[in-house]
Order: sequence, then structure tokens, then C-alpha cells
Amino acid sequence: MVNNLNKRVLILGGYGTFGARIAQLLSNEPGIRLIIAGRDKFKAEVFASKLDCPAEGLRLERDAVNLAAQLKLLNLDLLIHCAGPFQNRDYRVAQACIDARVPYIDIADARRFVCDFQRLNGAAEAAGVAMVSGASSLPGLSSAVLQEIGRELPQVEAVEMEIAPAHRIARGLATVRAGFEALGQGFPMLQNGRWHETFTGADLRRASLAHPVGERWLCNFDVPDLELCPRALPNVKSVRFGTGVQPRLLQLGLALCAQLARLQIPATKPWIARLGHRLAARWPGGSPHGGMRVRAEGQDAQSERSCWQWQILGLNGDGPWIPAAPAAALARKMLRTPFEPGARPCWQLLQLHEILAELNAYSIVTSIEQLAPAASAEAARRVSGSAS
Repeated sequence: MVNNLNKRVLILGGYGTFGARIAQLLSNEPGIRLIIAGRDKFKAEVFASKLDCPAEGLRLERDAVNLAAQLKLLNLDLLIHCAGPFQNRDYRVAQACIDARVPYIDIADARRFVCDFQRLNGAAEAAGVAMVSGASSLPGLSSAVLQEIGRELPQVEAVEMEIAPAHRIARGLATVRAGFEALGQGFPMLQNGRWHETFTGADLRRASLAHPVGERWLCNFDVPDLELCPRALPNVKSVRFGTGVQPRLLQLGLALCAQLARLQIPATKPWIARLGHRLAARWPGGSPHGGMRVRAEGQDAQSERSCWQWQILGLNGDGPWIPAAPAAALARKMLRTPFEPGARPCWQLLQLHEILAELNAYSIVTSIEQLAPAASAEAARRVSGSAS
């Protein structure tokens, strides 16, 4: 068994798109030793050698039969699971952490993976370890934003969330493949107090974020918040999420693929996703700026109608640091203070300022505002009218 005074944190998928950023964010944490793990030991070692903290590279398969035994030998204080995609995945890594009594965080944004994660709660409590799923933009950041808005809007009745990523950024194949293969898949969405069936790629629409992100084309996408918001907010009647890519022609192509998939025409196969990943990287146009917006409408403390909007913009290619920040902030929190054992989604486990502190070194700007009554009414119309 390894004996070391440093806090030993293993990042599974630690040299990937988001794992690498989480490692870089955590490299300034006092007394930390990072273990960068993945299928390729050479890549893990090369990346570990570039970090500004004690670090090592390790070959570790997420599907290894003896994963729990390997984790026990490493004497870990925390494991951060970034080896996605998480769609249609089991809880093998999380269960191995329970068996090895290692606290666990993942960056999943797959609805069923995150929303059903609490089924591990009994085993996690018995093992005395904290397990958290979804420490990313959704629901880690989005729920922190809703908590912040809730200070001004205690009764939330409608929520609309949008993510418009930059085009001029490096994107991992796992992320692209997960999104592409989801096109055309149906899922329930709460609208006007009733659950309606929609599908990934439906309801193509314009959204305008602050300058320089500007106007983008978005469509419906399945995320944990569509289920977690109604669980946590007793007065909410409508929840919608949209996302899309640049340039506009690419987004229109994805919407077409979604329609073809609904007709049982094979337009979302893995090989098409790989082709799309290569094409997107070379497609001309697009912007290095991206953003996320959360809008909530309801009643304020005086029981008057009100609408609040929060935005975060990632400029000059710095947008991918945003989904990495919640995991880094939560990791610091779990390493510094005792965390209640159990398995739970990352719903309001972090304050907004804790997440934003991770982004101080990057071109990230945020704003929160109360919308004018006319804008509030228009927001309500868009949120409640999409499923009709």
C-alpha cells in the first residue's frame, strides 16, 4: 500500500478534454498529488509531467474486472471520473469506488446516469464514502445559478436553460459522439404542468446571448435538469433546455439527422459521429466565443411576477473551462472538509462563487439581471409554448 501525506486524487480520463482541465485547475491545491489515469500510459505520463504539482501517469481501464482492487492499492483520497461518454453506461466505476471506500465525483450530464445515481446511496452510506454525479455545467453549475436566482425569486415557476458552445475550440470525440448518437431519441419534458414527449434535435429555434456570442440556433436536448428541477422546485411548471453548434449550416444538418433518426433512417451511427467530429474541426466560420444562459420566472418575495436571467460567456476559446470548474470546486470542498456519506446528484452542493473562483484566470464573464416586464412575458411565452 502507498503511504503519502499528500492528498491523492486520481482523475480517470485525466488527459482528455475535460479531465486535463480539471487537473490543471486542481494543480494549485496545497498538498495534492494527482494521478492521471487512462488507457494510454504514455499520454498520461506526458501530461502529468507538465502539471505544476506532484503528479504521475497511470494506465487504468474503467472496465477493468479488478478495478476496486487496483483502487485500494493506490490509497486514494478521491477519484474524479471523466472517462465518458456516460450515456447508457452502468455504475461500474462508482461501485468500484464504494468497494474500495474511495470518495467519487463524475462529470456526467446524461439524464438517466445522473438522476438514477441515488440508487447507490445505501451502499455508499454503508461504506462511509461520498459519491456525487453531475459535477459539470449541468446540473452542477446550473443548480448553483438557480440557488443564486432563488434569493430574489423564492417561487420559481418556469426555467429555461441554453448552452451555445464556441465553434473554434478543441472538442473530444466522446463528447461529439454522445451528442450525435442522442439525436432523435425521445424524452419527457415538463411544460405547463404536464409532461410532454419531445426528442433530441426538436424545436429548432433562435436564441440571443450577450455580445460577442450573439444569435445562435438551438434545439431540444435531454439533460438531468429537466428531471431534477421538478424534483427540487415544488412550484415549477415548465423546464426547457436547448443547445446547438456553429455554424448555422451544421446545426441545420444535425436537426435533419434527428428527423431522419425519428424515421428509422440510420443517420446517427458511430462512424457518422466520427466523420462529423473530423468535419466540425475543419468547418470554416464560427466563433471562439460561447456561452450559457439560465432564465427563471416566478414570484418574488412580494408575490409579484418577476423574471431573472444569468449568463456566462467563455471568450477567445476559454469556454471549455466552464464545465470543468464545478468538478474542481467540488473536489477542493471534499478534500478540505468532511462530506456526508451517500450518493447524490450534484444539485446545489456548491455556491456559485465557489465555481466562478476556479475561472478567475480565464476569459470568462458573467452577469445577472432582472428582465423588464415585457421581456419577462416573452420569456414565459417561449418557455411554455414550445411543446404545443
